[in-house]
Amino acid sequence: MVTIKDIEQVLTMVRSKGLKVIIRLRKSRNMIALEKEIRALSPEGNYVAWASAFPAPPHQIIDAYGIASIEIYCRNELIKQLSDWRELVKELQLLNECR
Repeated sequence: MVTIKDIEQVLTMVRSKGLKVIIRLRKSRNMIALEKEIRALSPEGNYVAWASAFPAPPHQIIDAYGIASIEIYCRNELIKQLSDWRELVKELQLLNECR
């Protein structure tokens, strides 16, 4: 189970290291982007209003829809692909700042 505090912790690490994280969901074609803030992405990769993409807050969406994959980007280059939230937290702790 992912809590709002878990998301805040990951978002803080993502911001401080200048990374971008894309969470692909099992039960939705829309995605979640973590950068400077939490945003919804359409299947085409465009930013869309959260309310039009998802019916609930991010932590509830992650739990309800399930994680298909997680991608970590540095300057639009994919640097790591993961399969669950725990792996993401561990990897973010190990990664250096994106330059």
